Amino acid sequence: MVPRQGRLWVILLANFIFFEWADPVAGIWLLFSVCSTWAGGLWVHRAKSDIGRRAVLFSCLLVNLGLLAVFKYFPVWDSLINGAFGNGLKVVDLDVAGRFGIAAPLGISFYTLQAAGYLLDVYRGRCAPEKNWARYAAFVSFFPNILSGPIERGRHFLEQLDGVLKASRRQLLCYDRIAQGLISMLLGYFMKLVIAERAALLVNYLYSVYENGNSFTMLFAALFYGVQIYCDFASYSCIDIGVGRLFGFELLCNFRQPYFAAGISDFWRRWHISLSSWLRDYVYIPLGGNRKGAVRKELNLLIVFAVSGLWHGGAPTFLVWGLGHGIWLVLEDLWRRAKQRLFGEKKPVKALPLACACRIASAVLTFFGVCCLWIFFRSETLHMAFVCLKNLFTGWAGFAYAEDFIFAMGLEKAEMLIAVFAAAVLLLLDLVSEIKKEETAVWIYRAALPVRWAVCLFLIGMIFVTGMYGKGFDPSSFIYVSF
Repeated sequence: MVPRQGRLWVILLANFIFFEWADPVAGIWLLFSVCSTWAGGLWVHRAKSDIGRRAVLFSCLLVNLGLLAVFKYFPVWDSLINGAFGNGLKVVDLDVAGRFGIAAPLGISFYTLQAAGYLLDVYRGRCAPEKNWARYAAFVSFFPNILSGPIERGRHFLEQLDGVLKASRRQLLCYDRIAQGLISMLLGYFMKLVIAERAALLVNYLYSVYENGNSFTMLFAALFYGVQIYCDFASYSCIDIGVGRLFGFELLCNFRQPYFAAGISDFWRRWHISLSSWLRDYVYIPLGGNRKGAVRKELNLLIVFAVSGLWHGGAPTFLVWGLGHGIWLVLEDLWRRAKQRLFGEKKPVKALPLACACRIASAVLTFFGVCCLWIFFRSETLHMAFVCLKNLFTGWAGFAYAEDFIFAMGLEKAEMLIAVFAAAVLLLLDLVSEIKKEETAVWIYRAALPVRWAVCLFLIGMIFVTGMYGKGFDPSSFIYVSF
């Protein structure tokens, strides 16, 4: 174990090695973000007038969010504008980074929001400014979560960092925390290597022939992409949380069985929790939240989800995806208020079987609706998305050729059966987590010893026997890394 004096530098060295291994050039922009927001936090705190504090905050946010726009959005908007109005000519030249051959740095969407949240918390007095540059750099660049989140909060991380740097060796070698971390990593590798990679093969094939798709194939494409993106993104979060526990940190939970959600608002309390809570605290509430009347509340919801869509990318498909969720939330809120006027605050009493049936039906419909919106997220253009939706809802030809379609969609029969079986296992694990209201890794660790070892050995066996890795496999090909 590293002595107290060297722990911070070990964390920084691990962050540096990981990030330089992933993208050597991107380290320059990360260093700029760390230095500018660290200095900005100190200046915001020390400024004597409100005007000075706001000026420093605005300048620092403008520079960092401006860099994000230059790298992520300007190339897309440049292409769209010139494609729509250019007629072969260059009407605008927004792709500043592209002119110099500079690609968007890895993790910029995540660490920019992380640093921006810290600045806003310092400005509001919710977080003390970090005077030690190395400690702040460890927070922004912490390697497990820098590429795909979760988006940490300054106070939450820096308080834990203080504990890690002061803890005794025995406290850091906590068996419970390390065991839960390893189980969390095991779950992540199972979701990524066994399920997500197989689902990707099927999804990629079906989207490559989307113009000739029918209801059956596009339904498979939509449902399997829902499985793929959940297993891909949640697997990174599981591995991230597990590695964080090995270092002594408890990182923010990012997923809580999202496909068991009974409604779209419930879904966003379970899906990408660190982003949805960030948007709530730093966009929705400052816009007025629900404090300025019903119309303003619905407008704020639409703005927040438009921002959420654009955060993922500048393409129109992401904006439509975000607005689709926003419109769904608005409609759900209107329906909830209509029911309150009809029945009052008390919910109508239902018999237990009927209540269970309604809960399951609500979860199934929510899952299907979310998967339909994922079509916009996955599609390269709006035209492609609308063709996929058209084929999904108008190309029904019955189940006559179902078996032929199933085993001719990019996966062999054995691979398809493995994917379905593994997804069923994950569904069972998530169901137990939902019932117990506990993180999967935590309840597995707390289970009876035979159960714990049976689950862990099963996951290990599935990973080594059926996991997709080795030559030709890119272990860094997580979907959200590209955001």
